[in-house]
Amino acid sequence: MKTLVVVGHPALADSSTQPFLKALSQNLALWHPLAAPFDPQHERQALWQADRIILQFPLYWYSVPAIMKQWLDEIFDDALLGPDHTRLAGKELGVVVSLGRPRDEFGAGQKQGFTIDEYLRPLQGLAQATGMGWLPPLVISQFAYQTEAQHQGLAVAYQQYLTLPQPSRFADRVQWLATRLDQLAQQVTAPKERQKLAQLRAVLLAQQAELDDLTANLRLVRETEEF
Repeated sequence: MKTLVVVGHPALADSSTQPFLKALSQNLALWHPLAAPFDPQHERQALWQADRIILQFPLYWYSVPAIMKQWLDEIFDDALLGPDHTRLAGKELGVVVSLGRPRDEFGAGQKQGFTIDEYLRPLQGLAQATGMGWLPPLVISQFAYQTEAQHQGLAVAYQQYLTLPQPSRFADRVQWLATRLDQLAQQVTAPKERQKLAQLRAVLLAQQAELDDLTANLRLVRETEEF
C-alpha cells in the first residue's frame, strides 16, 4: 500500500509536532508538505499513485489552515477526479489533526462545543463525494506538553495509522508490534538486549493467543445460549 501524507501547516518551520511525525514516516509513506504555488499535474500524480491519502494539519480556527484549503480548492477539480468523478474512488482518506487545546475540551457541552468529528465533517463529505473510504481521524493533543511515554505511544499509533487497515484490529496491532520487535532485534548486537526483545515478543504473542482463546470461548457460550 502506498501512503501519501499531505502536510498543510501555516508555519511548518516552527512546528515541533511535524518533524517528529516526519521522522516516523520514513520508509512508510511519501511526505508531501504543501507550498504554493502548486504544480497541478505534480499534485494530481501524487494523489493518483497513492492508495491511502492522509491530510495532516493543526486545527486552525476550527478548520484546515489556509494553505490546505487553497490546495483543496485548486487541486480537487474535474482534471483530478475525471469526467465521472471516480478517479479517486476506492482510495482511503485519513486525517491526522493536532490540537493546541486539551482533547477533553471537544465535545457536546464542553468548552469547544463540538466534537473533533464534527469539525472534520467537511473532509468526511469530501471522501464521500469522491468515493474514498473515510478513516477514523488520529488526533494529537498538545504535543509540546506530552511526556516521553506519551510521545512513544504516539509514535506507535502514528506508524500504525500509516500502514495498518483502519480501524485496526487488536490482533493487527499486536502483529505489527511483534514485527517491529523482530526488526529491532536484528539491529541490536548485545546478546542480553536481543534476549530481552525476544522475551518481550514472546510475551506479547502469548497474550494475544490467550485473548484469541477467550474470544473463541465467549463466542461458543453465545452460540450455546441461543439454543
